Amino acid sequence: MGRAQKLKQQRKEEEERKRLEKRKEARRVAIMVVASILAVAVTVGLILLVNHLKKEEEIKASEPRITQELVLETTKGEIVIGLYGDDTPLTVQHVTDLVGRGFYDGLRWYRVEDFVVQTGSHYQSLMAEAEGGEPDQDKLQEAMMRDQEVGVVMDEIKHSNLRGTVGMAKPSDPQTQQPQANSATTDFYILKRDTTSLDPYFTIFGKVTEGMDVVDSLETTDVLISATVREK
Repeated sequence: MGRAQKLKQQRKEEEERKRLEKRKEARRVAIMVVASILAVAVTVGLILLVNHLKKEEEIKASEPRITQELVLETTKGEIVIGLYGDDTPLTVQHVTDLVGRGFYDGLRWYRVEDFVVQTGSHYQSLMAEAEGGEPDQDKLQEAMMRDQEVGVVMDEIKHSNLRGTVGMAKPSDPQTQQPQANSATTDFYILKRDTTSLDPYFTIFGKVTEGMDVVDSLETTDVLISATVREK
């Protein structure tokens, strides 16, 4: 092989060596970039996870403590309501006293709408049972008196009206059409969707912890068979 050919071969080999080195360097740089991106992604992911867990803890800490459970046996199944005995002690005591007297047993869910179900009035229950007909007047009078003998409970308005929360219903003022302050007696409602427009007016004293599927399925023909209170 002549000198010129040797030099040509050497240049070719040198160029090949440089190309290989450039490829190696490019791969090294690519690996470093990918590693850096992964490191940033993992760091960001950990930060987001920590923030999420922190937020969940804050939400959990801000939720009212459930002191007792109200168990409603209905014709569609069981509903369990956690009661806010610390935050709304007057209302919880009022309701549990009525439960202890068997006041709610056998009442119709006389109000069923797309956002709420309601029960708690013997008068309204009889009217719903009549299904547009004329109920027995003696029974109607007796039901009315039974409702009216229950005293009012003072408002304890603290919590928002969200899906699954349970609140005390109140009559509206005939002139302003706004719910009257401190006028709740026996009726209570369970919300099927968030209705925060009610927040300024109504006391939320608990939330459904089991049986929201039952709440969603209730109709005006369904009955609250029995209500009992159990300790947590």
